[in-house]
Amino acid sequence: MQRRSLVIFIVLNVLISLGVAFGVISMWNSQNPPSAGVQVITLEVRITNTPDPNATIPVRIITATPVPGSIGLLPTGVLDDVATSFSSAPEVTVDVQALSGALGGSTTLQGTATALPPNCILHVIASGDTPFGVAQQYGANGFDLMEVNGLNDQTASSLQIGDVLIVPLEGCPLTAADVAASQATETATTSATVEAEATTEVSPTARPTLTLPPTAANAQVAILEVIGAGDVTTEGVVIRNTGNTININGWTLSDDLGNTYTFAERVLFSNAQITLFSRVGQDTAIALFWNKSAPLFAQPGAVLTLRDRNNTVQSTYRVPAPVSLP
Repeated sequence: MQRRSLVIFIVLNVLISLGVAFGVISMWNSQNPPSAGVQVITLEVRITNTPDPNATIPVRIITATPVPGSIGLLPTGVLDDVATSFSSAPEVTVDVQALSGALGGSTTLQGTATALPPNCILHVIASGDTPFGVAQQYGANGFDLMEVNGLNDQTASSLQIGDVLIVPLEGCPLTAADVAASQATETATTSATVEAEATTEVSPTARPTLTLPPTAANAQVAILEVIGAGDVTTEGVVIRNTGNTININGWTLSDDLGNTYTFAERVLFSNAQITLFSRVGQDTAIALFWNKSAPLFAQPGAVLTLRDRNNTVQSTYRVPAPVSLP
């Protein structure tokens, strides 16, 4: 009787344990459905190799389903076909319309740009441009740009706004000799065209001979010479202090046609000299700029007068006629 009661007790315990387990599992599943443990991760991959903002960007939608409880990882090999379809180095895109605008609508420059070999483009110097800065702008080598355009440190610093440089991108076959030969040909062609079209010879209007005004007895600042007369890119007046240190603030330099330059705060030490250039430029310690677009002393005979702040003449100078060598 006792044995039979023990068996019944064990069976009841098993049934009760199974019922409790089933209830716990049912409750867990109702609160955590299997679909809630699966997260779908969608990535948008944009692939482009051109800086053109109007280009259509290819997009691939990649969906990855991670294992519940683990960190989602992209499937291996999903971007292999994309990686092989594009070069790792982006291809330089040249905006033809932008280049045409940079050339200022010049048909001559645009024709030159079209005639250049592949990977060789033109750049028109703008304010603040330097050869190495231009090369960096196009992804070119600065030393190659200097070499192709025949530039050195001195000539590179003399570049003017509006000058045109050839930018050698990777694969540009041009050399300095090619560019020099092309420029020589263009110069000869232009000269021949001008001579053929010239029917009359125009003589420059002679300046009247002026009497130089007397200078002050104690004058110590003198006009030494005019350099590059007639060429606005190099034309300048060299002024030298032969006496003690002096401040030339308020002094003026004028010519016989009414052009006047007024000096700002500027201290000249003994035996120091400065050059006042006719062209546009940024003043330095030894170079000043009149900011003219045309030369002031293209004709010989021009008279320059340097006056102090009291309007007393300190120096005069007459631009000499060019000397013709036999």
